[in-house]
Amino acid sequence: MKKILLTVLLLTSSLFAELDWAPSYEQGLAKAKKEHKTIMLMFSSKTCKMCNYMKKTVYEDDDVVEYVKNFFVPIEIDVQAHPDKYGYQVIGTPTYYFLDSNGKPIGRMMMGGAIPEGFLQKLKDAQRSK
Repeated sequence: MKKILLTVLLLTSSLFAELDWAPSYEQGLAKAKKEHKTIMLMFSSKTCKMCNYMKKTVYEDDDVVEYVKNFFVPIEIDVQAHPDKYGYQVIGTPTYYFLDSNGKPIGRMMMGGAIPEGFLQKLKDAQRSK
């Protein structure tokens, strides 16, 4: 009976998959270093329509969520709350940087949104660049 209950719990939790965003930039860096994962650093703003699209559509796609959970530590920084942007160049939102587990940028900065399949490919490209 316990095995059945555990299986049902695991199946239902995967149906409602969501990204586990780091609570802060510093905590995300520490988690990436500890887990040897790549960082997906997203600069956004509350009024950004594409940022909201990414959150409601792309970041709820099961394939995207699973890939991010396996290979990345996602960090979101609101550009209005952090106007210094931690020293990164942000022209518009959303802007993405991918960092290795030590916080060093890898690949190129990415700006704008994408459909789930396109974003997943960009994540795979970033992962191969490290």
